[in-house]
Amino acid sequence: MKKFFLLLFGSALTMVVVNGCAQAPTLMPLIPTSTPEPVPAQNENHALIPILVPQFYASDDLEIRVGNYSQRLGTGDLEELTLLSQEMARQKHELTPEQMFVLAIRLYDLGEKDDSVYWFYEAQFRAKLFQQTLDADHFAGISERSAGLLASYEAFTTLAGEYINGYAGCDVDNWVEIAKTVQDDNPSPPELDKLFPEAVFVERSQWQGINDEVAAGLGTLIDQLSKTKEAIRLQRAADNLDARFCK
Repeated sequence: MKKFFLLLFGSALTMVVVNGCAQAPTLMPLIPTSTPEPVPAQNENHALIPILVPQFYASDDLEIRVGNYSQRLGTGDLEELTLLSQEMARQKHELTPEQMFVLAIRLYDLGEKDDSVYWFYEAQFRAKLFQQTLDADHFAGISERSAGLLASYEAFTTLAGEYINGYAGCDVDNWVEIAKTVQDDNPSPPELDKLFPEAVFVERSQWQGINDEVAAGLGTLIDQLSKTKEAIRLQRAADNLDARFCK
């Protein structure tokens, strides 16, 4: 059966809607970005999503390099991670996509999978907003760091998406509700120039309109999920995905 794929908000950050699997796209070279030195995370007994995104995350040694949350994101204690996620939620306007991607991955690793889906889509929303607000007039000469970020966000989306979207598809109605929550939680853009100080953005007056476009794209995804529930169910059954992700 033909696999069904959608592009996240209609653009380059691939999100697999139906089957939770993905073919890795051709990524731009990953360029070093300015991040603190890695802090080795705590060992744990949980199975980890196997992911390597150079500069930010390596599941093999559980090395996390996403700034001031790196050490705490490595905890193997779900209660500690839940408290951290609540703290990060209160400071969401200050979070970079990589911090939210790693939080989503760690929540999945420790079994808090609904919260993982939420943060995965929050991360993609902000990554998409970053992509869309970059100044197109300067895009040909985009900085190495901005190019590296775009490639890293695409890698997070593809590699983590296989697992997190795979779980989300276990209950499409719940998936839709989480996506709606993300849409509602992003009424306005954060201070992008503070989050990405080396990027060149379009005029600030355009940011709100772009934020609204990203939210509308998420709305399109929500509509498509709602309308294709039976197709999703059939595809997942054919691929035996419920047995893999819904335990």
